[in-house]
Amino acid sequence: MANIRNVLFIMLDTLQFNYLGCYGNSVVKTPNLDRFARENFLFENAYSEGLPTVPVRRAIMTGRFTLPVAGWQPLSADDTTITDILWGQWMQTALVYDTPPMRLPKYGYSRGFDYVKFCPGHELDHPTWARAPKDPAMKPENYTSPTMVWNEKGEMIDAESQAMLDEIDCFIRFRQSWRSEADSNVSVVASEAIRWIAEGRDKKRPFFLWVDSFDPHEPWDPPSVWEGKPCPYDPEYEGNPLLLAPWTPVEGRITDRECEHIRALYMEKITLVDRWVGKLLDAVKKEGLWDDTLIAITSDHGNPMGKGEHGHGIMRKSRPWPYEELVHIPLLIRAPGLEGGKRIAGFVQNVDISATMMAAIKEALPRERGPSMGMKTYDDSAFQGVNLLPVMRGEKAKARDFAIAGYYGMAWSIITDDYSFIHWMKKDISIEEFDSILISARPNEKKAEVDEEMWTCTLGAKVEVPEGDELYDRRTDPFQLRNIAARHQDVCEALLQKLMLFIGDLKLD
Repeated sequence: MANIRNVLFIMLDTLQFNYLGCYGNSVVKTPNLDRFARENFLFENAYSEGLPTVPVRRAIMTGRFTLPVAGWQPLSADDTTITDILWGQWMQTALVYDTPPMRLPKYGYSRGFDYVKFCPGHELDHPTWARAPKDPAMKPENYTSPTMVWNEKGEMIDAESQAMLDEIDCFIRFRQSWRSEADSNVSVVASEAIRWIAEGRDKKRPFFLWVDSFDPHEPWDPPSVWEGKPCPYDPEYEGNPLLLAPWTPVEGRITDRECEHIRALYMEKITLVDRWVGKLLDAVKKEGLWDDTLIAITSDHGNPMGKGEHGHGIMRKSRPWPYEELVHIPLLIRAPGLEGGKRIAGFVQNVDISATMMAAIKEALPRERGPSMGMKTYDDSAFQGVNLLPVMRGEKAKARDFAIAGYYGMAWSIITDDYSFIHWMKKDISIEEFDSILISARPNEKKAEVDEEMWTCTLGAKVEVPEGDELYDRRTDPFQLRNIAARHQDVCEALLQKLMLFIGDLKLD
């Protein structure tokens, strides 16, 4: 394998894996990601373990599973991140991002990077513009469906309706400055990353660059919305553009036709993201970095997008439901010197990306680190991920036999070749009961707490789960529409046992 000098990590938020051509979608145009996949390595069964946005970043930054130990929370002093490890090393580090949850007060997800560039304006950040003067022609009700907001009597349906209008209002105050595609969020992030690659870095030193684009996350506002043109994936649609959906179930609130249009806007936004990822990859080539840079492209999770296989009845991450459309992620990796064009079927988790990047970083750095001048230094010995390079080289058949996913204290799932099993954790037997199983092994284990007020950044989300555990046949029912748990209790019990043992081992590691 050729010498790896640099590492580029590209996170694309809320990108459902099967909306990419390389994962089998024949409608959405994603030529740049598809080309990257053809020439390099595509992982068919990659899964995020602890959801949603913030736990995923924590897992990748620390190389450790979050599902067994914590949900949505800041980085802690006990966490050892990739940039903590790189302190005092010859490798320079940079973070270019517009993902607002990473920048929440005191969350610390830019910790340790030499260079940090936050690009404002995306969801959760756009309230900054709530007091900005607004073009009176741009009204929130023009960017949603009346039936999502008002009933037959013209009355506001509920408080969530007003909250959605307020959210849209903040966003259009920021977006009214739109002049061209270059103003889109992903284009700003990609352009800043390109600028750093071309002008901002020390070209004598290797680098670790983390590019975190919140697109294609909602609001669903691709260029056609602001240019007043038909959506290329739904040109016959005649209603208002639908920037957001309510946090309620779609039944009785959003028509099937409106769900279809939202998915079309999402597709257009994914095509936009693909175009700017292509520009970023072109910049790597232009700077002569292609042959010595490991590149990993992934997403934190997908997105529920309507009924049935689209989203089990919701259109935003408003319930802690680790179904396939949410937890199955795209993962594409380029490793210089390895022959690509390969699809890897075995299971991998997002923490394995961390271990793989660290393996590449170690190749790029001197074997002996410089003097620390008495300051404490750190390594990756606490990482729980599996280095994927041996699998990519063909030295190992697979990294894992199964994957796990879920929401801390609310839902656990295990995915095998044959089945996917979801265990809904009831409040009276939540994470605290599981902790009691481990208390004899680790008597000083801190008791975990589940904060139901902050488990996701989705305003109006509710902690509601089905009554019973669910089992699905992955070979005949990949999008989990036919629950067969009642007919296969023995399988459920065996998978739950395997799941609990695996999570227990992680907690004790």
